[in-house]
Amino acid sequence: MAWHEIMSWKETKYEESFEGVVRYYEAKVRADAKATLAVVEQELESQWVRYGNDWTGRGVVMDTVITATIEGLETVRAACMEQLEKNNAA
Repeated sequence: MAWHEIMSWKETKYEESFEGVVRYYEAKVRADAKATLAVVEQELESQWVRYGNDWTGRGVVMDTVITATIEGLETVRAACMEQLEKNNAA
């Protein structure tokens, strides 16, 4: 398997995971940004712990999924903060 094929697979997996997280929280952010922010911050903490617990070697697949999940949650966190700022300005 060529290097570009591996990267293509990895990028595809990353995008699927990232987009899945963002889509899952989209409506929740609009409905209740404050509550969603609390949940997202808890999930971020959990994912960071999970990311650090790799003493058995989970492999490239799970590393990719966890990294994408963390970055997706960070994106959702930013959306929550933005929504809360809009709500406070209104």
